[in-house]
Amino acid sequence: MRSNPNRLIDEFFEMQKELDRLFDTFMKPDQNVATPETHWRPPMDIYETVDSFVIKIEVAGIKPDEDIKVHLDRNVLTIKGYRKDRTELKKEHYHQAELNYGWFERSIALPNVLAEDIEPQASYENGFLEIHLRKEKPNPPKEITIQVKEELETPQSVYEKRKELDDGKSD
Repeated sequence: MRSNPNRLIDEFFEMQKELDRLFDTFMKPDQNVATPETHWRPPMDIYETVDSFVIKIEVAGIKPDEDIKVHLDRNVLTIKGYRKDRTELKKEHYHQAELNYGWFERSIALPNVLAEDIEPQASYENGFLEIHLRKEKPNPPKEITIQVKEELETPQSVYEKRKELDDGKSD
């Protein structure tokens, strides 16, 4: 019996994706990785500006108003979504399959500097979801006035008093 070479290629690529996922889990255990419940991890950038944190996640081919949910709980931002497989071809016609479909979830723990009255801003453009989280404004530096209660004796003034006492004894 002869095996289908396309099926073997598909199985090889699936095995390669699984090995990549396992390797990523081993090398970066603190990072979010795809689990059996989540099939893939969209790439994202997280950066900080003077007044906010910005999370930019690549989610092309997803209807953001229908298939993505964003949740902020204290300082943990969670982005969940689903990319539907919209291909018409059956998998045995593929020569290479690298696009990811199915459920994903990413959670990001941010420093505890988010504003209490935060109103996250999210926008979607050209396949990228961008979320802005405003940081708490730091308190401006305050000048502290020093109150002097009594003048302390300096080593020079102690020396002068001592000399006066010594000069008075010699007379």
